[in-house]
Amino acid sequence: MLETIINTGLIITLFAIAAPFIFVLLVIRMTTGSGSHKKRGRRRERDENEELNEISRGLKDLNRRIENLETLKNWKNNKER
Repeated sequence: MLETIINTGLIITLFAIAAPFIFVLLVIRMTTGSGSHKKRGRRRERDENEELNEISRGLKDLNRRIENLETLKNWKNNKER
């Protein structure tokens, strides 16, 4: 029974010493975690910009193809007349 009391006292003492350090580490982690959220936000924004650029390039290609088809259609119509 005495060993249990000593072990319990030891556990409580270690917890009392470790708890402030754990708390400080959690606070630091939470404050620096916002920086990682900013990095993720910037990465997401960069990815979205890349996707928008890719869509823009695709639309330009599509527009060029449509113009080419219109040219071919007009050429064919003029040839038939």
